[in-house]
Amino acid sequence: MPDFPPDEFDEAADARGPVGVHRKRKRLLWAIAAPLLIFIGAGALAYGVVIYLWRAQGNEGIPPLDTIARPTITTTVAATPDVTAAPSVSATPSATPSPTPTVDPVKFDTSVSVLNGAGIAGLAGKNQAKLETAGFTAAKAGNITETKPSENTVRYSDASLESTAAKVAEVLGISNIERGVVSDGDITVLLVTDPAA
Repeated sequence: MPDFPPDEFDEAADARGPVGVHRKRKRLLWAIAAPLLIFIGAGALAYGVVIYLWRAQGNEGIPPLDTIARPTITTTVAATPDVTAAPSVSATPSATPSPTPTVDPVKFDTSVSVLNGAGIAGLAGKNQAKLETAGFTAAKAGNITETKPSENTVRYSDASLESTAAKVAEVLGISNIERGVVSDGDITVLLVTDPAA
């Protein structure tokens, strides 16, 4: 390859001048700042859209976190099979007795929220009174502010409240009982129809 003497283009390249005929070299700061500014601008635009839609529905302020849909955990109890075979007799008695399953007692002082989503005036209060007549001391009435279930539901927050939730469902005549996130209290009754109808 022939060796040419340096010319004005070589001097411009050494001085970090234009690259090629007419392009300037990019600055490192601008190469980092441009994508960062675009990312921040897009986030601010998305936030503005959410606030606009929230206020367009007649709400004030910013959307609260408790309006975010929450997953529902449903507990299903499997039926035990009916064994009709004759019991076998062991020649030697068992040294340790087998533990019997314990069922938590009904806790009548549990906080129960009866929420009306049926659009029937006084429905929550009527069912709250039924619970109080049955012995529940911390029942209160209100309206559903979360997503309505497809049927009347008794939802409890902790496994130790399963018996209590079953008693609440029995008193009100509701068949759907599930364990999951409750919005208020320890047990929530979500009414979408009148269970007495």
